[in-house]
Amino acid sequence: MPIIPVRAAIYLRVSLDHTGEGLAVERQREDCEQIISTRGWDLVEIYTDSSISAFSKVKVRPAYDRMVEDFKAGRFNALVTWDLDRLTRQPRQLEDWIDAAESQGLRLVTANGEADLQTDGGRMYARIKAAVARAEMERKGARQSRAHLQRAAKGRPPRGIRATGYTLDGELVPVESDAIREVFNAFAEGTSLRAIAAALSGAEPVVRAVGDLTMVQDLPTSVPVLPTRNGKPWNPSTVLGILRNPRYAGWSMLDGEIIRDAAGAPVRAEWAPIVSDGVWLEVQRRLDDPKRATNRAGTDRRHLGSGLYVCDVCDATVKSHGPRYRCAGHIMRSRSVVDGVVLKFIRLRLKRADLADLLVQTDDKQVTDLADQVTTQRDKIKRARADYKAELIDGDLYSEIRDEAVAEIARLEAERMVITAGPSASAILMAPSPADAFDNADLAAQRAIIDLLCEVRLTAAPRGRKTLDPNTIQIKPR
Repeated sequence: MPIIPVRAAIYLRVSLDHTGEGLAVERQREDCEQIISTRGWDLVEIYTDSSISAFSKVKVRPAYDRMVEDFKAGRFNALVTWDLDRLTRQPRQLEDWIDAAESQGLRLVTANGEADLQTDGGRMYARIKAAVARAEMERKGARQSRAHLQRAAKGRPPRGIRATGYTLDGELVPVESDAIREVFNAFAEGTSLRAIAAALSGAEPVVRAVGDLTMVQDLPTSVPVLPTRNGKPWNPSTVLGILRNPRYAGWSMLDGEIIRDAAGAPVRAEWAPIVSDGVWLEVQRRLDDPKRATNRAGTDRRHLGSGLYVCDVCDATVKSHGPRYRCAGHIMRSRSVVDGVVLKFIRLRLKRADLADLLVQTDDKQVTDLADQVTTQRDKIKRARADYKAELIDGDLYSEIRDEAVAEIARLEAERMVITAGPSASAILMAPSPADAFDNADLAAQRAIIDLLCEVRLTAAPRGRKTLDPNTIQIKPR
């Protein structure tokens, strides 16, 4: 009977290569090669999986899967591995190799000399060892899960891959945290995920010409360029993951969920938040808004008035149609002409000194309360000034009272502006020069300002008339 040559393969695996030097794999390889050399077998292939667990059922091990297919194809009839738990920690997979040893004569050898699947005792030992290893991994997983939950309950930074903007210890990374803050603000102000991703990736801003003006940018100018760790451009789905992460608001989390205490309140984290609770919650509200999926709300608009200006005939919003705005069967107007008139009105409106007062909704109790608090602080300054003139208080105390009141007025006005204007427009309205901030804002924020300050209604232009009839563009201040 001819002697069948022994064609041997080696399987190597380490769960985690801490040094990145591959030394553990190298030690396994040397021991396994020594066995093959001593027995006079032919080495046909070495299969290596680095930093991949054999415990998880769903974890893909490319080299292992390729080895299984090669064995089925008859490429080797002996397998050498450093230890059985390097080969597998899944009892079901082990049974496949035991079947191969019994029915197909596979020689399976371990470098530590503990396994011989061709004998009853060896197979029993292998099964016991696999069961013990699996039980230990399950206990280890439970201990780790409990430890992660305990850390989260105490508000400590989660282990694992660091979040952009933070170190692994929860310290802020200034450049990254500043960029993350602007990402949240831009989305809260109406910018799309795609536009934010493009801005982070350093895409060139698309400048839009409106008549003889050039001022509208399709990318958020406030979002800085931030290289990704893998060097690839930012993806909208990655931006979405950041916006959904409660960690950025300083809330402790585990597996993407906010951890709550026994009373059901969110657990505050030890690390510093990058955005306020209000901004984070507004972003979640906007992400959850079904209109984003059904009515294109929050998606990119390429033109200033599409979906915003109203047809005066049927009250439907107009759409862009080439260089024009159109409501089928009713109106067709030059886009640049209409936008030019609207932008002129908005700039004049934003330059008014009483802009904040124009936005107050008198029937809103919260806004009224804030206005009353502002009046109280201004009265405090008046009283302090009168007391100073009457020599009842000195200059230092007067300055202290005045400065505290001025700071409180600024806070109250900012809160009032956010309530009346909404987060989409408040950043522009609270800028030192709202008109300049509007000119430098992205398209989504500009549309939000227009929608806040006025209603634009379009009627059909008279036939044969080439000059603008101002009565056909009705701008109604809100």
